[in-house]
Amino acid sequence: MIDNLVTYHIHKRDPLPANDALAYQYVLAGNGVFVRAETRFFTALLPVTACTVRGLPPLRPQFQLLVPRIPARLLDTALADARRARRPDNGLNEVLYQFHHHGRAVQVKKPAQQTTPTSVATDVTTAVADAATIICDLHSHGNMRAFFSQTDNTDEQGARLYGVIGKLDSEPEMRLRVGVYGYWLALPLTAVFTNNGPFDMPNSVGSLRAGTFKDLYQEKQDDKQQL
Repeated sequence: MIDNLVTYHIHKRDPLPANDALAYQYVLAGNGVFVRAETRFFTALLPVTACTVRGLPPLRPQFQLLVPRIPARLLDTALADARRARRPDNGLNEVLYQFHHHGRAVQVKKPAQQTTPTSVATDVTTAVADAATIICDLHSHGNMRAFFSQTDNTDEQGARLYGVIGKLDSEPEMRLRVGVYGYWLALPLTAVFTNNGPFDMPNSVGSLRAGTFKDLYQEKQDDKQQL
């Protein structure tokens, strides 16, 4: 048994100490329970449940990208491809895209998949083999609005970034969130991408305001497309 796979911390003073968990850590603070994790791509502190714990200082959600942001032009590439996923009736099937971050190069790929108007499934073996370089999963909702469904909540259980795009033929919109093993936090697109690209963000989207996230690096990077 690995003792530090999941750990627990009572937040008695600022700042938080280094995270000693291999997977994630629960933190009890004055305003509730939080969960935090660190991957090669980001660190995140997410609220789990709100409550008052007298005598402990509060915390607020945090997200920090540890690699250069993803070029927004790759969102244009994904949108153009998603608009081509047409059925004979001219409706749209869902499509999955994966952004692979290699430090100074980012690729967007469309893995082998089976699609319908309301679902998309990929080969599990391929998904596991490529997992180490995947920073973000992005799937489309055709001309429905961009939202995370209960099916998405069931599927998106890793420590990863997740996005969904919708209203592709009218006013394309996108939602983005960071996931920590079944807990999620909504993010503005610019927390991860260089700008919003071709997408609007629905009202009340983004639990973090500008200034609560930052990049560690600002180097110019190459980007690649593989669809």
